[in-house]
Amino acid sequence: MLDSSQVGSSERFMQLVAPIIRIMVFGYRVSQKLIKRSVRVRFPIWLALLLSVPGCVLAKDPPTESSRQFDRPEVADVVCLSDRRLVESSGLAVSTRRKGYYWTHNDSGDKACLYAFDSAGKHTARVTLKAIVANDWEDCCSFVQEGRSRLLIADCGDNSSSRSDIDLLFFDEPDPRQSAALKQVSRLTVRYPDGARNCEAVAVDPVRQQIVLITKSLFPRCNVYVVRLPSRSKGGVDATVTAEKVASLALPLVTAADIDQVTGDLWVTNYFQAFRFKATKRAMPLVQQLKQLPTAMDLPRWRQIEAVAVDGDQNIWVTSEGSPAPMGRLIVKEVAAPASIPTNQKIEP
Repeated sequence: MLDSSQVGSSERFMQLVAPIIRIMVFGYRVSQKLIKRSVRVRFPIWLALLLSVPGCVLAKDPPTESSRQFDRPEVADVVCLSDRRLVESSGLAVSTRRKGYYWTHNDSGDKACLYAFDSAGKHTARVTLKAIVANDWEDCCSFVQEGRSRLLIADCGDNSSSRSDIDLLFFDEPDPRQSAALKQVSRLTVRYPDGARNCEAVAVDPVRQQIVLITKSLFPRCNVYVVRLPSRSKGGVDATVTAEKVASLALPLVTAADIDQVTGDLWVTNYFQAFRFKATKRAMPLVQQLKQLPTAMDLPRWRQIEAVAVDGDQNIWVTSEGSPAPMGRLIVKEVAAPASIPTNQKIEP
């Protein structure tokens, strides 16, 4: 587990707690202004507004004129996702079926559908999951399993911590250039061993055969759970399992996660920063990997970043809520040496 006692220096520790300090300072300033203006605002409302702040300014709809409006020193190759139906990009997955395409979806409030885009941000397809109700979709993942490109949708959001279980949806990745309605969707129902939890970050590792779930909290502490990745060849999942808690991390407001399929590195984001937990070996135990101090880098101050994805070239992509939604590649100063994905599987179309 990672906590403050493991941080080697006060400078590194401050990298982790700096976002909390900014939240506290901003919350205090806002509350003082509201008091002076005699504005009666209930605590849960202004707290919700506060948590939608990506940095030090109130959340606003991003500019719509050009993707250049979103350019920041932390990101490159910024494009605007063109479908106006996408207003709360809450998950992001890189297509493993066709290079240069991406999948995303809305947060709660939308139908059970995915939106596909190309590298220029052009909308290319909308895929609906038939007979599926989207309760609170928070993340999506792409991976290769048994020679097939696969997608996972995590219906795992639970702001009120009232859900007795959550759903993970699996299916073969459709062509991101063609709209479709999918009927063959498998469901894995997951329960936590210690009660209901709010989760917005899910990652899939087909090498270690694990699904990683990371909880979200206002406080600098999140729990990490794992579930075994079910086999595709056995057909529909439609089972209920209990997740295993493997670690706790000193990170607040975790919103997204993904695993680099080349290195095994785990990427985790909150509203302010991206954290990389390096894997010294591709298949090293996740518990050991999480004991290492992560490297951190700032995120662009977009409206609300809730999605991250790693492509086959080890580029790190993020999206933000808003319409149009910006998508950009994080500028990573430390780049891992190229390697090969530890699999001999050929991806079938």
